[in-house]
Amino acid sequence: MPENGENGVDKPKKEPIALHNRQDYRLCLNCGFPNRQADTACLYCNTSLVEDTGFLSWLKQSYYILRWRYQLRQKRENLKRGGRSMSWGKGLGYFGLGIVLSFSGVYFFSHSISENSFSTGLIALLLLGYGVFTLRGLFRNKE
Repeated sequence: MPENGENGVDKPKKEPIALHNRQDYRLCLNCGFPNRQADTACLYCNTSLVEDTGFLSWLKQSYYILRWRYQLRQKRENLKRGGRSMSWGKGLGYFGLGIVLSFSGVYFFSHSISENSFSTGLIALLLLGYGVFTLRGLFRNKE
């Protein structure tokens, strides 16, 4: 069996970039995607990576940097809130679901008591529990 170098082909010697702290890429100012140095446009969002000189180029880069910082701040604030920002329609839907489940649980529970049905009582308690936990998830303190 031939060893390395006997057949004229050596194994490639790859070393991790993190060990040498080299940056063979540049970040897109628009989306933050790492691109190769030779790329002229971002591979993710197709924003130009060519560094022009002049006032308009400086203005464009400043805009991208400020927008990127704003997006980072919004994500950080969203994480501090627990990531629980919900639209009014979605909240109203969950509220309606919680009310329907709770009232159906109460109805089936009263029906199971009048019929002395153990299985209907278990289903009623399950429905009531789901309804109460749905409502509780909407109204608990989010901070």
